[in-house]
Amino acid sequence: MVRDLINVEKLRRAALYLVYIVAALFLQDTVAPGLPLFGVNMMFIPAAAVAIGAFEGGVWGAAFGLVLGFLADISFDYTALFIALFPVLGFFAGILTRWYVNASLFAYLIMCLAAFALTTLFQLLGPVFGGSSLLSVLWPAAVQILWSLPMAAALYYPCRAISRSAPRGR
Repeated sequence: MVRDLINVEKLRRAALYLVYIVAALFLQDTVAPGLPLFGVNMMFIPAAAVAIGAFEGGVWGAAFGLVLGFLADISFDYTALFIALFPVLGFFAGILTRWYVNASLFAYLIMCLAAFALTTLFQLLGPVFGGSSLLSVLWPAAVQILWSLPMAAALYYPCRAISRSAPRGR
């Protein structure tokens, strides 16, 4: 009776997404710091929330965005920035792909560009309100946004493979 309530395929897909999130965080923490461009590191973690939301819908995007936000906040020592932001990014990526755009690579990269810009904007609030000049932080912000796009493209294909691996049921 309890076995009928559990959808094994959804559990398997959720486990694969958790492995995907851990792998993305591992790449963010180990590979990205070794590849700075003009002294600016990549910040491609929002792309994972966008990818899950784009392929699985807004609810899964928000749920896994929350998990990703918790783990990213632990990794980056922020105080609830990513916990609040990543579920919103995952949810709206799911909404956009449900009714407005398809989940193609081009549409995904446009959504990632918007997610990177929003994440960078919230990251800049602290230094700007702390006394830094807005113009002095805009160049590194623009470099971070553009430098993160190639890795976002690399995160697209594993997520697409996970979403296509299990049949949709129940």
